Amino acid sequence: MNEYIFEPSGKRIRNDEKNVLEAAREAGIEIRADCGGNGNCGKCRIQIIELVGESNEPTEKERERLSQKELESGYRLACQLRISGKLKVFIPPESRSEGRRISESTIEEEVELLPAVRKIHVKIREPSLEDQLPDVERLKREIGDFRISLQLLRKLPFLLRRSKWDITAVLWRDELLSVEKGDTSERCYGVALDIGSSKLICHLVDLKSGRTLSRKFSENPQVAYGEDIVSRITYASRSEENLKRLQKIVVEELNRLIEESCRDAGIEVEKIYEAVIVGNSVMHHIFFGIPPNFIGASPFTPAVGDFISYSAKETGLRINEEGRVTSLPLIAGFVGADAVSNLLSTRIYRKEELSMVIDIGTNTEILLGNSERILVCSAPSGPAFEGAHITHGMKAVSGAIEKVRINGDEIEYETIDGERPKGICGSGMIDIIAELYKNGWINRNGKIIREDKAVLRDSLKCIIVVPPEESWNGREIYISERDISEFLMAKGAIKAGWMTLAEKLGISGEEIERIYIAGSFGRHIDFESAKIIGLLPEVEKERIIFAGDSAIAGAKMVLKSIKEREEIARALEKVEYVELSADRDFYRTFVRAIHL
Repeated sequence: MNEYIFEPSGKRIRNDEKNVLEAAREAGIEIRADCGGNGNCGKCRIQIIELVGESNEPTEKERERLSQKELESGYRLACQLRISGKLKVFIPPESRSEGRRISESTIEEEVELLPAVRKIHVKIREPSLEDQLPDVERLKREIGDFRISLQLLRKLPFLLRRSKWDITAVLWRDELLSVEKGDTSERCYGVALDIGSSKLICHLVDLKSGRTLSRKFSENPQVAYGEDIVSRITYASRSEENLKRLQKIVVEELNRLIEESCRDAGIEVEKIYEAVIVGNSVMHHIFFGIPPNFIGASPFTPAVGDFISYSAKETGLRINEEGRVTSLPLIAGFVGADAVSNLLSTRIYRKEELSMVIDIGTNTEILLGNSERILVCSAPSGPAFEGAHITHGMKAVSGAIEKVRINGDEIEYETIDGERPKGICGSGMIDIIAELYKNGWINRNGKIIREDKAVLRDSLKCIIVVPPEESWNGREIYISERDISEFLMAKGAIKAGWMTLAEKLGISGEEIERIYIAGSFGRHIDFESAKIIGLLPEVEKERIIFAGDSAIAGAKMVLKSIKEREEIARALEKVEYVELSADRDFYRTFVRAIHL
C-alpha cells in the first residue's frame, strides 16, 4: 500500500496501482490536467520533497516538457509518476486548480414575476360524516385541479391532519410538490445554476420578490479530468463508472454552493422548489447522467434537445426532493443551453440592429443576427484562452499576468491582485501578442523578427516577459513562437466562426452594430488589443458591450417567469445552426483568420 502526502494542504491518502495524479484526485486534491492526464500538456508539475521507496524513471513525455534542471530539482509530471512506498510532494501554485476571478455584473432584464413554482395558503374544511370528500378532492376544491405523485399521495393524509387542515400547497405548474404546515406562502425560493466546463455559478433567488439573495461560484471539479469538453467526453465514454464519477463530483459541488447560499441567506434548502440549469451540451448531459459519447463524434448528436425537467431526487441535487430541476433547451451538439440563455438575456432576437453575442471559452459559441434571422455556430477554440498548451499559461487567478504594454524596449505588466507573476492568463496573452505585433517584434505569422529580443529555450525562439528575479519562484516567464502559434490558432477559430456567419448574412464584420461579450473572460479583455489580433471585428469601442455572465442571467429570467420559457420557443424559431466542420468555406476562412 503506497502512501502519498500532498503539500501545502498536508492531505494524505493510501492506495495502490495509481499514478500521483490519480492519487490526488482520490484525495480530493485538484491538480491541473488540461489534457486529461495523458502527459501532453505538462501542467501537472509537482516537486518531490521526499520519497521512501522507488519511482519510475522520467518518461519520454516528461523529458519533453521538463528541463534537465527541473528534473534534477525533483520536478515530475503527476500523471506520469508512479511510486512504490511513501511519497511527499509539493504542488506549486501554477499546478493547482485555484479559484479564478469572476465578474459580478451581468445584463439582467426585469421580467414579469410569474414563476412556475407557486405557493397557496388555504384553510381546508375538515371532513365529517356529512362531508366525506376524499383528501385530494377536498384540496382540489380549494385550489383547483393538480397532479400528485404517488410518493406525496402516501404522505398527504398525515400532512393535512398534522397541520390541522391549515396548509400551504406548493405547486410547480399543475403538479403538487409539497404541503407545508401553516402559512409559508411568502417563503418560496429557487436557484439558477450555470454549469460551465471550467466554472460553476449558483444564484439563489426569492421567487416572491424576484431578488437575488446570494451569488456563489467555484471551479468545476471536473477540470481534474480534462480542461476541455473533448477530454471530458473521452473520459466519460470509457466506462459507465467514469460518467457516474463526473456526474457525482459536479452535483456534489453544486450542492455545496446551494447549501452555502442557503446558509448565508438564512433559509432551509428544503424551501427551494426549482433549479434552472444552463450549460453547454456536454455539461448538460453529464449533469443528468446522460452519456455524451455521440456528441463527440460526427454528426455530433445530443441525446435530447428540448426543455427537460426532472425531480431533484432523480438528479441528486439537494433542494426539496420533490422540487424540479429544469434545463433550457440545446441548439446542437456543441451549442448548448448556455447559448440559448445568452440569446434570451441579450434579446438580440427582438432587435432590428445586427448584433453578435460571443462567449469565449474552450468551445466558443457565437450568435449573429437580428429580429429577422439569427445564425449560430460553435468555434473549436480550445483551452488556450484558459492558459492550456501555453508554456507559462494559467487561469485568471492571483499572480497571473493580465495586462501588458511595451514602453520603448521594455515590457511592462500587471498581475491579478498585484502579486509577483506566476504565469500568463488569457487576457494577458491577448495583450502580449497585440503589443509585440504593434511594436514590430513579431510579424503577421507570429514569428519573432526582433532578433535582439529573441532567446532560445528548449530549442524554441522566445521573448522574456518576466526575468527570473521578478517572478514568484525565481524562474523566468517567457512566450515562445509555439505559444504564439497555439494562441493564434485559437483566435483564428473564433474569427473564422464570426466571419463565416457574417458572410452567410452578406455583411462584413465592420457592419455589426452591437457586439456582446458574454462570460467572465470578457470583463478583462482590452478591446483594442482584441481588435489588433483580430479576435473581434474592427468596430468602435462604443459598439462593444460586456454582457457579463449572461447565461446565469437568462437562467434567472426563466426561473422567475414562465413567460420566458415561451419566449425561448419563439426566439429559437429564428435561429439557424451552422455546422462549421461541414461548411466547405470554413477551412479557407480559418487559414486567413489565423494571421495577425
